[in-house]
Amino acid sequence: MRPALFGRSRTARLTLVASTVALALSACGGGGGSASDNGKVTLTFLSHYGDEPLKSGISKLIDEWNAAHPDIQVKQQAVSFDDLLTTLNVRQTGGQGADILSSYALWGGQLAANGVLDQPPADVAKDIAENYSPAAAAAVTSGTGQVFGYPTEFNTYVLFYNKKLLADAGYDTPPSDWAQLKEIAEKTTKKDSSGNYQVEGLSLIQGGDNQTAHPFFSLLNSAGGTFLGAGGDSALDDTAKSVMQLEADLAKSGATTTSISPTKTFPSNGVAMAIQASWWIGSLKESMKDGYANVGTAPVPGPNAGEKGSLAYAFFTGVNAKSKHRQQAWEFLTWLNSNKNKEGVTGMGDFLATNGLIPPRKADAAILGAKLQATDPNLKPIYEAAGYAMAESNAANGYKAKTSLHNALNRILVNQAPVDQTFNDLIAEISRK
Repeated sequence: MRPALFGRSRTARLTLVASTVALALSACGGGGGSASDNGKVTLTFLSHYGDEPLKSGISKLIDEWNAAHPDIQVKQQAVSFDDLLTTLNVRQTGGQGADILSSYALWGGQLAANGVLDQPPADVAKDIAENYSPAAAAAVTSGTGQVFGYPTEFNTYVLFYNKKLLADAGYDTPPSDWAQLKEIAEKTTKKDSSGNYQVEGLSLIQGGDNQTAHPFFSLLNSAGGTFLGAGGDSALDDTAKSVMQLEADLAKSGATTTSISPTKTFPSNGVAMAIQASWWIGSLKESMKDGYANVGTAPVPGPNAGEKGSLAYAFFTGVNAKSKHRQQAWEFLTWLNSNKNKEGVTGMGDFLATNGLIPPRKADAAILGAKLQATDPNLKPIYEAAGYAMAESNAANGYKAKTSLHNALNRILVNQAPVDQTFNDLIAEISRK
């Protein structure tokens, strides 16, 4: 399995690009496809699938299409994820935008607002609404109901825990509510005589953009709260404040810290629990080898027993509104995301599952998920979370608001800033959009 597709350190670059992309993309040029004299069409497909095994996996699907459709050929263009949004911006502004785009769904609202994304045909929108998991469909649908494209890479968040560290502290099961989460986090935390961490009880950060946001969203969902309204206005209320207070209490007790990287320290038994995305399964298997047997997963617990939450994020494949061959581009994407192989699953679903991701199409997840869960029970909570997870907001100001949240949480976790004032300041900042 491949390590994180999403969990990479890129906050500074994305913050800079996200703050300027709206203006630049509003002046976009035409799509990059071409038509020859004999009527053949060549479509360009820009994605971040430039590294193995992703590159050969998507190439295999494209080659299959090209062999069966000589009049509509697809040419793959790949850049690293860190360069994807910048490349979308530069090529689009220069009139060389690709016909088909792969994008992080968080950017969808901004791209749609600036006229970059084509409206999918009615049958495509219907397919996504009916046949994809609720969280995956929501992640690629704006507050106004516009569908950006087909959901592809899809991840949910769960609680990862170290079975041995919990057992050493006297616990044979993961926490079922916030009180137990705090108790176990505090009991498993260990420091040496100099105050240096030997074991962090609960990690509330991730190794990626806006480190603190996704674990917070998962806890927020477990309490029944939301982050942004459909138009990007703050939806934060007393429920969200209670999540902030929970994290503040954990930081004050020393059970959580931002000074320890869970992706580096959990594999060496230095973190007892962490709220992380489903891609982490593959990374832990690769780094821990036989030690992976000591890893467990569970739903992120809510304030009361029986309550649970998760954050889901996705990528999508869509069509450039300025493409000269939008009809053919949607024809290809429909095939790519719905054509079934001999096992009865789509080629895209098989491609995603093979690389450690949840197939967002419900039928694919039912078939492939059952097989994968039979070999690794840790996948069960991950797949189940697709049915109740809160989709990451894709409002036009979504990334800016998430950055504001991250900064607010950092002030609480690092500097023990007062929750009430920090919470009120965050709402005011989001409201300024």
